[in-house]
Amino acid sequence: MAQIHNTIIRALNASWNHAVSVQPDTQEASDFLLFNQQLFKTLDHHHHVEDDYMFPALEKLLGRPGAMEANTKGHESFADGLAVFEKYVFVTKPAEFNGVTFRHIIESFAPDLIQHLHDEIPTLVSLHVLDPREVTKVWKHAEHLATKDNSLYTDAPWTLGCQDKSFLIDGQKCDFPAVPWVAEAMIRNWHGKKHAGTWSFCPSDLSGKRRLLPSA
Repeated sequence: MAQIHNTIIRALNASWNHAVSVQPDTQEASDFLLFNQQLFKTLDHHHHVEDDYMFPALEKLLGRPGAMEANTKGHESFADGLAVFEKYVFVTKPAEFNGVTFRHIIESFAPDLIQHLHDEIPTLVSLHVLDPREVTKVWKHAEHLATKDNSLYTDAPWTLGCQDKSFLIDGQKCDFPAVPWVAEAMIRNWHGKKHAGTWSFCPSDLSGKRRLLPSA
């Protein structure tokens, strides 16, 4: 979960950093809007999987209805700002794009969103009292729900480009997403080329090597 959250936070940071350098009425603006459409799609789907399946399933294992309610309600803290973000990235035409406006929109919800993502981790760590085999079953099904409709041309390269392969968790390098190296190579060298300009806004290349972002 920390790796998923890190992916989202890195994408938000990249969007904020790039926004004011993107010129309206260009292919670059179109690519940037697509990058952020994918960011919204990932975040929205992530929260739906949590609210509709994962959190209720964990509450059932705990035998405590409402045990995850604080985390579910945390989504409300940034819902309004995220709705504005959704409308902007899906409705705005490249000719209408304004980087300063876009930054203000991110700033309206990102702090609450990031705090919410941080707050989820201690809650999940507290699940150590449960049977790990049962928790793993819930997690695996949540992963299936989150990825079953993913596109190799958009979801996959966006996810790879938002990784930091030098990122350590408990002293170990990032292994997210857990896909075979052959699949990663195909995404990098074939599928990722369809929207190559869009992935130039990712905080890393499609191998997970960090890029130097433009200064604020």
